[in-house]
Amino acid sequence: MKLLPMLLLLLPTIASAAEFCPSSAPSNTWGIQYQLSGEKQGTLLLLRQQAQTVFYNPQNQVAEWWNFDNPQHPQFSRVFGEAKRRIDYYMGDLRTLGVQVSQTEIESFAAAHLRQVLTKEPQSACAEAEAYEGDYHQVHYRMLWSTALQLPLSLETTVQGKVSRWQAQQFVATDDVTQHFQQWQTYKSTDFADVGDNEQDPFLAKMINQGFVEHSEHAAYDSHGNPLGSHHH
Repeated sequence: MKLLPMLLLLLPTIASAAEFCPSSAPSNTWGIQYQLSGEKQGTLLLLRQQAQTVFYNPQNQVAEWWNFDNPQHPQFSRVFGEAKRRIDYYMGDLRTLGVQVSQTEIESFAAAHLRQVLTKEPQSACAEAEAYEGDYHQVHYRMLWSTALQLPLSLETTVQGKVSRWQAQQFVATDDVTQHFQQWQTYKSTDFADVGDNEQDPFLAKMINQGFVEHSEHAAYDSHGNPLGSHHH
């Protein structure tokens, strides 16, 4: 199954996630800061506002913004903060790219399916979460799943001895989440279908050359524009 983004380079030891163990989301508008460690380093913000989910890399200001107000016709935008630009994709565009959109997977950090394939552990370090561990597609996973938020508080992957860890650290302030959404809405937007007709636009030409536009396989990038991680299943 081919899923847009979501990171599956994932995160840390199950025990360490006990420090951040929420029993509920603070409101309809909220976010979580994740820290990546191991083979690569980075920070990722997961932001939610009702039916909208965003994965945002504050280092390079790149965001992947999903809107499921109409679940049958989800909208997706890739946001570039430094340029104050946005590229909007619609359902037909996603089909053209061969992307299968799963609202559950996107909202869960692309980890919901792991609960069915990993082994549930008898205990977890967090009363509001479930611990899972096991192998899937030649990757060893350890995950602490928040039953309240329906996403992982921590997730660790080991591939050929190389470990990558994501760790939820804290909630993002509601005002900050709202500000991000409002700001991105004001950016100059280009429909994905029109990108090819606007290669004279320096920004779009740069995005095409860097591979940010044509194949949306990664949700988060490091400071050099390289994808932080990917996962195929």
